[in-house]
This record gives sequence, C-alpha cells and structure tokens, in this order.
Amino acid sequence: MKNFTIVSSLIFVLLFCGMVGYVALSEDFVLPEKEEKTVVEENMDAPVWNKTMDEVVAYLEKEGLISTDDRVTLCADGLCSLALKYNGAEIYWWDLEKIDPKSDEYKAYDSLRTKGEIDLYGSGMIIMPKKNGPFALLSTYYEGDPEILEKAFEEFGQEN
Repeated sequence: MKNFTIVSSLIFVLLFCGMVGYVALSEDFVLPEKEEKTVVEENMDAPVWNKTMDEVVAYLEKEGLISTDDRVTLCADGLCSLALKYNGAEIYWWDLEKIDPKSDEYKAYDSLRTKGEIDLYGSGMIIMPKKNGPFALLSTYYEGDPEILEKAFEEFGQEN
C-alpha cells in the first residue's frame, strides 16, 4: 500500500508540474479585433425619401414579390412609425419629419443607419434589416427568394 501511495503521489505531482508548464508556455489570450462597419452614405436627393409605405408595397406587389392579401400590421411602438408584414417579409417605415429625436423610434432608426442593426426594444435581440431611405426590409421569414426581394427593395426609389 505504501508503494501505491508513493507512485500515485508522484504521478499527481508530475501532472501538476506539466499543467503549470503548459500554461506558462502558452500564448496570452488576446481579444479579437472588432470589425468596423462602414456606413454607406445615402443619396438624400433620391426619390425614395418622398415615397410612402403604400408606394413601397405597391411596387413590391407589382414586381410579384408580395401579396397584399396577406397583410399583417406589426407593433411599431418603440421601433418605427409603421411596420407591416407581407408573406413573411417585414417592412418598416420611419416618419422622420414627425419623429422626436429623443424617442426610441429614432434611436432604432439611427442604430440601423449607423450600425446596420436594431436592438429590438432593448431586449438584446438584434435584427439586421436592409435599409433604403426611411424604409427597412427584414426578409428572414420571407416565403419566397429573399435575395430577389432585397434587390428589388434596394432598387426602389433610387432612380433619378
């Protein structure tokens, strides 16, 4: 029994020394660098700034991408001025002329404009909708091809 105690104690000491040596020789942890998102400057003279939510919806319906028979009005308080859902695609609109710069709606718009993301109601749930003027499109649950929808949305109101 005495031999077993001596051998097992030596094994534990060697393991401990090995772990200490490994930690001492390992590289120190370095935090990864955050990527800076580049904010694309928008054309403030583009016609999209003078468009309404009805015009966006009509355009997307004319393109055959959504059906207005499937309209759902979403809660917009604290997020935007108006939020609608068609075929799983969520469309947001901010009335920048009437919105208070200190409101949660404006903070959400400014976050989307500067960071490209919105923290839903400060809950930590981040969404990254596509922005076009005072509108945004979230195609996460869209029932069709989201790439085609996003491309059409980004082209809306950009003609000069």
